Amino acid sequence: MEREYKWTATRADFDAVCARYARNLSMLTVIQMDAVYFDTPDRALRAQKIGMRLRQENGKSVFCVKTGGTVANGLHSHAEYEYPAGTLEEGLAQLPDELSMLKEGDYHPVCGTHIRRTAAQLTLPGFTAELTFDEGELEGNGRRAPLAEIECEQKSGDPAAFDAFGAALAAEMRLVPQPLSKLARALAL
Repeated sequence: MEREYKWTATRADFDAVCARYARNLSMLTVIQMDAVYFDTPDRALRAQKIGMRLRQENGKSVFCVKTGGTVANGLHSHAEYEYPAGTLEEGLAQLPDELSMLKEGDYHPVCGTHIRRTAAQLTLPGFTAELTFDEGELEGNGRRAPLAEIECEQKSGDPAAFDAFGAALAAEMRLVPQPLSKLARALAL
């Protein structure tokens, strides 16, 4: 289960968050991520609230499926299945039995993202998380739109502590919740 906050933000917002929690951050990295999202011609995955992508992360290929989920006050929660895979077929072959119905679809690219992610590990009492700033663009239907957001994804620990932190951070730093996934925003173009 992936649990992450998403906030529409600027680089200055991210830098302010990093300054506020500087002693709790480690392992700052930069990742170039280029993703292609897939669906069937009749958008069957979207109708079932399923996202499927193949993404290059600094040259490493990663396949991912996200299913169902909820969104409340910027907190996105959903099941996530992620595997190293060079092709869509390689990724589909690794899906667990509960997603076997996805293994035989007629999938085509529907949109994409091109993102430069700055990431750091955040360690606070009760949980650890990955704090990131994503900047780049969404691509869909021959159109492009800018993207700039902060994400904070819980990696371990107490969900209540993480939720309290997310709510407090948003209030303190005046961060605006982003209710839509990158996929939903790219498809809307």
